[in-house]
Amino acid sequence: MTEYVTYMEVSFCSDGVTPTELTETLGKYGWKPCYGRYDYVYDWGNNWGNKDTNIHEFLEYINKVHETLRNYKMYYSIRTYQRGSEDFPVWGHY
Repeated sequence: MTEYVTYMEVSFCSDGVTPTELTETLGKYGWKPCYGRYDYVYDWGNNWGNKDTNIHEFLEYINKVHETLRNYKMYYSIRTYQRGSEDFPVWGHY
């Protein structure tokens, strides 16, 4: 089975959530801090689903995270890669 990871890049606002608070909140959803091109990573492991369900499961999960971050006064972007196909170095996430 192919495994995937989703990376999150974050831009903080000075009157928003602190990096520590964000890390604690995201940790409840399985995100881990990393460094390199991205700030956090979620390892889907065997939870990615199959060809027919992965998009639904992905959107359901990302919507939950989005709702949690709604009032945090920050910007974020996410990118999902097949594990090992990343074209950039990332440390501290596995």
